[in-house]
Amino acid sequence: MTSTDARPTRVQSAPAVPARARRSVRVPGPWIIVRFTAVMVFAAIIFLPVYVSFVGAFTPNGEFLRSGIVPSPADVTLGNFHEALTAVPLVREYLVSVGAVTLQTLGQLLTGALAAYALVFPRWRGRNVAFVLVLVTLAIPAESIVIPNYELVSSIGLRNTIFGVVLPYLAAGYPIFLLRQAFAAVPTEIWEAARLDGAGDLRALFTIIMPACRPQVTNAVIWSALAAWNGFFWPLLITDTAAARTIQVGISQLSASEVSSPSVIFAGAVLVVVPTIFLVIFAQRFLINGLTRGVLR
Repeated sequence: MTSTDARPTRVQSAPAVPARARRSVRVPGPWIIVRFTAVMVFAAIIFLPVYVSFVGAFTPNGEFLRSGIVPSPADVTLGNFHEALTAVPLVREYLVSVGAVTLQTLGQLLTGALAAYALVFPRWRGRNVAFVLVLVTLAIPAESIVIPNYELVSSIGLRNTIFGVVLPYLAAGYPIFLLRQAFAAVPTEIWEAARLDGAGDLRALFTIIMPACRPQVTNAVIWSALAAWNGFFWPLLITDTAAARTIQVGISQLSASEVSSPSVIFAGAVLVVVPTIFLVIFAQRFLINGLTRGVLR
């Protein structure tokens, strides 16, 4: 008998392929290109007025009128801002707007927090009905209650005052709804533990519940502040002189002033927009910190 050699067969391995060669280049499909192009077109449409406003505010009026749809000025000037501030008492109206924003935001935050707390933690009959009534106020057009508000403010002698501007808006339905939804997500055991430790309702609200809902509280503050800053119709109706007018009413008067020009109007618009941009940027930091703390917990 002949014995066969049981030698193991050697399998030749394939040559190693470099890592760069293994990477496949992904070619974007036609739909991706179409969507990207559509997004860029819509972004250009949205940001073009913003660009024109900011560039026009720093461009001499004659040069701006000679420019095309997308201005590219050769000279930069700050004279438009000076003319805007002198044509209309914008500085005083700025201060009035800051005061109105402060009072209205604090009022809506306080009333919203108290109402939301009452709608969530104390157990009482009819709180669901009360919450439905709060939601109903969100569907009521603001223009439908202008005349009753005007008669009320005029009857108590607050017409043409900053308090008359903010009085009808010291409470609003949206902050109540937002904070109520946020408070409802807080475990009831936390509130019960605070009550057992001797904390009253106000202490439990301001030291435990609201810090736990910091992102929603920040959102309510931003919404209230922007709504107060951008208010136009009611301040225009309830005020007669520049002593109580807000900045939005003052900007609308630039078109009727003696120095009316597109560049001056753009300068006034920039003065109005810049504080809101800084408000959102400043408050967004607290919003992100609140979300991060909630995740870490």
